[in-house]
Amino acid sequence: RAYYSAIKALMECSDDLRYPGFQIWQYQIEWQERRVERLGYLFFGARICPCFLEPVAAWSTGAMFFLALKKARHAIAENLAIILPGQTLWQYVKDTFRVIHNFGWTLTDFAHVRLGEEVIDWEIAGQQHLDPLADLKTGAIILTAHMGNYDVAAPLFARRLKRRIHTVRTPDRDPETQEYMKRRREADTSEWMTIHYNEPGGMLAVELTKLLQEGEFVAIQGDRILFDVSAQEAEFRDGIQWQLPRGPFMLSLVARVPIVPVFIIRLGWRRYRVAAGAPFEWKGDPRDRTGAQDAAVKWWSQCLREAVEQHWYQWFVFERVFHRKTSIEDIEE
Repeated sequence: RAYYSAIKALMECSDDLRYPGFQIWQYQIEWQERRVERLGYLFFGARICPCFLEPVAAWSTGAMFFLALKKARHAIAENLAIILPGQTLWQYVKDTFRVIHNFGWTLTDFAHVRLGEEVIDWEIAGQQHLDPLADLKTGAIILTAHMGNYDVAAPLFARRLKRRIHTVRTPDRDPETQEYMKRRREADTSEWMTIHYNEPGGMLAVELTKLLQEGEFVAIQGDRILFDVSAQEAEFRDGIQWQLPRGPFMLSLVARVPIVPVFIIRLGWRRYRVAAGAPFEWKGDPRDRTGAQDAAVKWWSQCLREAVEQHWYQWFVFERVFHRKTSIEDIEE
């Protein structure tokens, strides 16, 4: 049941079943590469999926998405070629499937939690960095990545710290899907967590700055650049660059709050780790905003690189991230 609920949530299906008693939905899929829409039926099997069959279902559905999502598959492989250089083509194929397979498992675990089942076991790494947050007099920015199971961890994290967390999300490209997701997540809003959408033309930065100054926590995923999000170049390794969002570091400077890196790592069957690192605080001249921002971006790039290199198999970024640095000599040639 949890597995099919996860697929249903992922594909944004309605609650109307095509045939009573079977998990079959009528669904309209936009085929972006050909700019047409295809009407398909998602047959998800029986209504109840026993837990011992979840590995089979996760593997088979992962294989289906692996074959169908050509653009995402290639993007994952290109990212892995930078993170894990020197491997064979076959190894990159297997590693790409492993990423998609792990993504399916996180959706399954998320569905269990959405059903109200307390089935996730947690462990904490970097407790010494989390304990001071509960007594912090100011707000703080929790900077994380598309890794592990962020949706499951955020409410737990807020309850443990006894501090309200405001999470920031990028709106969906499709307006109807975005409206559905917004209604669904608003229903999940609790006393410990509020969800905000970074919509173009909005005043979210002003609102978040005010919340931080009032002592609230803001959680942001800092590893993707979508839509008109302001970006800053950072070095991944010699000759390789990636773009990181500028917003979290500007918020930290304006609100004068620390940035705490937190990563959610899936360890195995319904087991996760919350890994926290040492916070970043600018100790230099408060008027030197350029220096402070450059230092923060360099610090976050290093934190993110270490997490991605160690846990590449559950870094769920399905767009090409890296590019080679262009020098003046390359342009002249």
